[in-house]
Amino acid sequence: MQWAARQHFHHRSALMQTWGAVLLLIACGLWVWLGFLLADQRDMYCYRTMSSMCEVDTEVPKQLTVLGISAPLSVLGAGLLVAGSVRRQTSSHVFEVIEMQKSEERSREK
Repeated sequence: MQWAARQHFHHRSALMQTWGAVLLLIACGLWVWLGFLLADQRDMYCYRTMSSMCEVDTEVPKQLTVLGISAPLSVLGAGLLVAGSVRRQTSSHVFEVIEMQKSEERSREK
């Protein structure tokens, strides 16, 4: 019974880590895309009137949308990755402590 519960707990922790890593990879891709959007600001056009006036046609709404999506994904991915890692390490520690207690009880009985 204990072994099955441990495997189930370990599987859920690994699943949390996997989802965290996937979300972080997606967020990383969005951050790279945002970097390219910010670096590609050459969309300036000028028109002649009495004086030379130039306007920058930026894609600010697109950039803000990408930033607005990537920031929560980064936070959620990091949280899931850390939570999964902590769960695995904590469960490993707890089961080591349980095994040590059982070992001590067996040595006392001898």
